[in-house]
Amino acid sequence: MPRPVVMLRGRAAPEKRLQHQIRRALEMLGFDVTSTSQPQRAMMTAGIPDLYARHPRWKLRLWIEVKTPRGRVRPAQAAWIEAERAAGGHAIVARSLGDVLTALRELGAPIETHTGR
Repeated sequence: MPRPVVMLRGRAAPEKRLQHQIRRALEMLGFDVTSTSQPQRAMMTAGIPDLYARHPRWKLRLWIEVKTPRGRVRPAQAAWIEAERAAGGHAIVARSLGDVLTALRELGAPIETHTGR
């Protein structure tokens, strides 16, 4: 059963804040982003990552498991990510927005770094 979002002083838990930051940045880059960490998750495959992002023009797809810097990846999550990679897909564990941007650059996304490269 999924755990509820823990609210701290009126704010979402750190992982949810990071997920929202990643989602907003991806949408600004033109990605379609689907969240799988909603209540319907109980009916989904165990270990499925939190976000699925696809960019139709760049022809890129990426599954993203969002974790805080100290968050642990569960065995089912690690197995799902490994199975996706073995099938030729792209899936990462992101502990920051920078992790997502780095992965997208490695996949060929035309995203400039802060140094302009």
